[in-house]
Amino acid sequence: MRITIKKALISGVILLQFVTLTTLLVSSYISNQRSFNSHAHKLMIDYADNVINNSKRFLDTAAATTLLSRELLSSDVLSIDRPEDLGLYFFQQLKQSPHISGIYFANTSGTFVHVQREQSFNEPLFSRKYITFDTNNILESSHLYTHDNNFTQLSVKEITKEAYDPRDRIWFNKALDNDALSWTDPYVFFSSRKPGITSSMPVYGKDNQLIGVVGVDLSLATISSFFDNLDLGGNSTAFVTNRLGEIIAYPDQKIIQDTANESLRFPRINEIKNPIALTAWQALQEKIQLFSTGSTATTVTFNFDNNKYHGLFKEFTHHKWPWIIAIYMPEKFFLNELIDNQKLNILFGLVISIIACLTSFFFINHITDSLRKIKIIAENIRCGQFIKTNISESTFVELQQTQYAFNNMIDSLITSRKENEQLHLMLEKTNAETITRLGLATEYKNDSSSNHIQRVSRYCELIALNMGMPKDKAKELRAAAKLHDLGKIGIPEQILSKPAALTMQEWVVMKTAPIIGAKILQDAESATLKVAHDIALTLHEHWDGRGYPNQLQYHDIPLSARIVAVVDTFDTMIHPRCYKNAIPIEIAINKVRELSGSKFDPSVIAAFDHCLMDILNIYKQLSPSIEVHQLPRRCQ
Repeated sequence: MRITIKKALISGVILLQFVTLTTLLVSSYISNQRSFNSHAHKLMIDYADNVINNSKRFLDTAAATTLLSRELLSSDVLSIDRPEDLGLYFFQQLKQSPHISGIYFANTSGTFVHVQREQSFNEPLFSRKYITFDTNNILESSHLYTHDNNFTQLSVKEITKEAYDPRDRIWFNKALDNDALSWTDPYVFFSSRKPGITSSMPVYGKDNQLIGVVGVDLSLATISSFFDNLDLGGNSTAFVTNRLGEIIAYPDQKIIQDTANESLRFPRINEIKNPIALTAWQALQEKIQLFSTGSTATTVTFNFDNNKYHGLFKEFTHHKWPWIIAIYMPEKFFLNELIDNQKLNILFGLVISIIACLTSFFFINHITDSLRKIKIIAENIRCGQFIKTNISESTFVELQQTQYAFNNMIDSLITSRKENEQLHLMLEKTNAETITRLGLATEYKNDSSSNHIQRVSRYCELIALNMGMPKDKAKELRAAAKLHDLGKIGIPEQILSKPAALTMQEWVVMKTAPIIGAKILQDAESATLKVAHDIALTLHEHWDGRGYPNQLQYHDIPLSARIVAVVDTFDTMIHPRCYKNAIPIEIAINKVRELSGSKFDPSVIAAFDHCLMDILNIYKQLSPSIEVHQLPRRCQ
């Protein structure tokens, strides 16, 4: 059932006001403190789950990078013997995954390649360390390279007193002990002195012999940054800790970083100068059933500075790490303000509902009338009729401006239509001229007779139309045929201009012309250039499959190329080249016919014969130096 906009607006306004007011009153009546607390609990659960899910995404990416690197090293696609290639691959992985801080690989002899991010004020920098040991496990060399954001080397430094042996590191030994993808506990990285965790995995060669261990560093600063971006309101905080109360991730990353630089450990809750967080942690300690009943989340309430707080501690279950997501908020953050706002909302709802109902009826008629006029204009535009309407005065500025805009749009559409028609004609002319100029460049490169590409292109259009090709496609073929010899641009001048027969080696070079032409035109978006691509690539294929470069036969050869092959051969025969003299036209016609069924498509030869008089007339027009008596009698 259809109704008018006027009736819909009136009904909608009444229904909307009724539903809104009823909802507010009912919501106000049934709401209580318990529902608000439940909402707060759910809010904190959502925040915790969001943190866990984002952390899991970071960890899964690091694990995937570890697995991919292991596969490439195992299959010898990457190798420690090619440290530059390995370093470039690590750099590319860091570029793709901004939260990964470093990737490295160490083999069993201690040779080590490590690429990591560096802090820079101007632009991203990367460092690459390369360590080698001799057969006696004595340090042989250690170099530190710096690279810019394009991995261009900026500097190199030799480290004479290198204290790092990857085989002594926990990530190396843990991967070997587990013989699988392994994660370290949070620790402070050796090189960057930043807190983080490492995903590592042993790498075996094709003979199942241990090659080494690959590792991926994930900075915990990524999780801390996520906390810093959370909007929890004033006096609210979220952080990650372990069961010992050590802070692993915190909104203020500087606290963790400073502690790591000074003591190579994580700060405890009582060291971060946040008494509210410490009070929340102490309230958690009183919950002796934490994680002992199979529950992964515990809620606490506590008082601080005469304010009541609600907190939630949720276990971080990914990879079975004993981490805890901690979130606390003041009760007034989600309770007191909501209650006060609820009362005001009910009052304002009553007043606004009454005003809205009174004013809506006044404007509905005016709105629907203006919409009707706009509908008429839009319908005319849809039908391509750019008819402007008289603009009536309207109380609503937007509606009147919309009518003005539609009229202005009609003026613009009329102007644009004319401009588009002119631009379209200009573009067609430019495209045609560009293709012609490119064909002429080939003609100058090749030892072609004057107007060769013009004659060939017009011959092609005649034959295509005779074979039933649509006019637009025949016109497209005429333009594309001008580029049939484009590949000869890449053939050396001494071969193209050689006045004698080509040697076998020179023929091999000459036969690359179709490939060169196709490469020049490949991936073209223009329909004409796509046809030109097919012609350039398959022009020298034979109907019987003895052509080159791909020995195509029959209808596997595009029709466009089959047509160009016939007329190109014909025009070449009747004009002199550096390696041959011109032959009489009648002899050339007979030779073309003799090649029907072997080199040429018989159906194209039939069309060639049918169009022969027109072809010879074109030849006469575009060869002004030709004498009339040189043409066959039927052309005179």
